[in-house]
Amino acid sequence: MPQVVSAVPALRSCTDHNEPRIQAECSLLDIIGGRAFIDQLVGEFYQAIGKYLSAEDASDHAKQTTRQALFLSHALSEQAEPVHSARASFLARGLNPALFEALMEYFEARLLELGFSSSFGGQLVRTVTDLYDRSETPLSIAC
Repeated sequence: MPQVVSAVPALRSCTDHNEPRIQAECSLLDIIGGRAFIDQLVGEFYQAIGKYLSAEDASDHAKQTTRQALFLSHALSEQAEPVHSARASFLARGLNPALFEALMEYFEARLLELGFSSSFGGQLVRTVTDLYDRSETPLSIAC
């Protein structure tokens, strides 16, 4: 008999009926399913847009996939300042701004599909984009 796997990420005890309530030991990343969920989400995004790209554009997307997954995971994890800002600035270098914006739209829509509230999805996107916007260095090195 085939095993059924849920599309909803495994949520820790940080949630109550898919409405997150943040506890001291839980980061936003923990609430949505951790690094594995982010890696899967970013992979899905690039797979979806990959069929519309030239071979040259697609070659850069492997770097963008890794970089964006790292940035998202970092932005939603619990780390003390200034480590948080310094790491974010490092990870943000090389992110393509147009792809980042498109990924944020996909991320918010995907969270809604998985049953998270629109306000929670919006909060996550604001958290990530605020950190991206606060990064000190010019962000569009790679296109």
